[in-house]
Amino acid sequence: MDKLKALFAKYMNDSCTTAEIKRLMEHFGQPENENDLKTIIAREMAKDEETESDETALDERMLKIYGQLKPGLNEVLQSGAVIRPMRNYFRYVAAAAVILLVSAALFFYMNPNPGNKSQRLTAQHQGDDVGPGGNKAILTLADGSEISLTDADDGELISQSGITITKTRDGALVYTAGDVKSGAAQQYNTISTPAGGQYQINLPDGSKVWLNAMSSLKYPTVFNETDRKVTLSGEAYFEIAKDQQRPFTVASNGAGNAQEVTVLGTHFNINSYTDEVATRTTLLEGRVKVASGTNSKMIKPGQQSTVSDGIVVAEVDVNQVLDWKNNSFYFADENIRTIMRKLARWYDLNVEYKGKVPDFGFGAEISRTKKLSEVLKALETTGKVHFKIEGRRVTVMP
Repeated sequence: MDKLKALFAKYMNDSCTTAEIKRLMEHFGQPENENDLKTIIAREMAKDEETESDETALDERMLKIYGQLKPGLNEVLQSGAVIRPMRNYFRYVAAAAVILLVSAALFFYMNPNPGNKSQRLTAQHQGDDVGPGGNKAILTLADGSEISLTDADDGELISQSGITITKTRDGALVYTAGDVKSGAAQQYNTISTPAGGQYQINLPDGSKVWLNAMSSLKYPTVFNETDRKVTLSGEAYFEIAKDQQRPFTVASNGAGNAQEVTVLGTHFNINSYTDEVATRTTLLEGRVKVASGTNSKMIKPGQQSTVSDGIVVAEVDVNQVLDWKNNSFYFADENIRTIMRKLARWYDLNVEYKGKVPDFGFGAEISRTKKLSEVLKALETTGKVHFKIEGRRVTVMP
């Protein structure tokens, strides 16, 4: 029991690995371990400053919460979903997350009879299900010609200005420098991903960039001797090769918020979609300078800058920021409109809203390899939102 308590303490601090979370769920899913689950609930409730002091009321409350949790546990285990805690919700449900609850009724299976809501989605689903995105992109060369990286064979694609461009088997575009003529005019290529697409590119200096769906990166085929500058639209994760003599700069203009990020060699993520309210830059290691207009700030690892009206810097959960690169959706108390923008990009959807959808915080982690219907069914189990699928059009309803 001591090992279980220690593992649960890690879970509550959101420091469990995926394997450890699954181990906890598997333990609580066994009938002989029901008392352990009840004990854990009681311990967490006792920590809540708003919990009733009367033991009878405490017992009644614990049993009620347990009755909500237990019926959905097998559903969680079968789905493969990984549920993470959100500590601020404990003020409202007396610390009853215990593997299953996250942010305001959680993402999955708090409802004691989720099957009925799943049937509602299935009944309104017309046509084939929508599959997840994959490695898809278009490479536009300096002369305006285009190469579909989705359809191109693996191997060497083209050689230009002393640079060889190769497509790898695992879906990456690699630039290899050969004999580059000194003083040659700089040429630019652009790689673009559609809705439902993602791609990796290795730049001529050895830097690596991962593009999320509906994104593009414009870059020179050869960086000059003084700097390395690229232009981003959408979202990308960068691993920049160190070069003390040539800083690396990423220019972007998401949602009308122009910014430049300058680094010498580091790992960071930029979200600069035009349909988001701000441009966000998140640093994983090294140092980054973020500039917008006359303002500039340095950010540290684990921090995120938000460029909207000025520049605001705050600590963030980098796991949530990099969910897309890790092939997951990691929703942390996010409203349905934010979630649907992410789903629309990855599943290539048109999203419509009917009625007043709730301002409700969802939270969970689920693989981006799931089909659309699986993700939407999971959202429906909260009882707060419902969906109608017609081809690639999804209607969101309260």
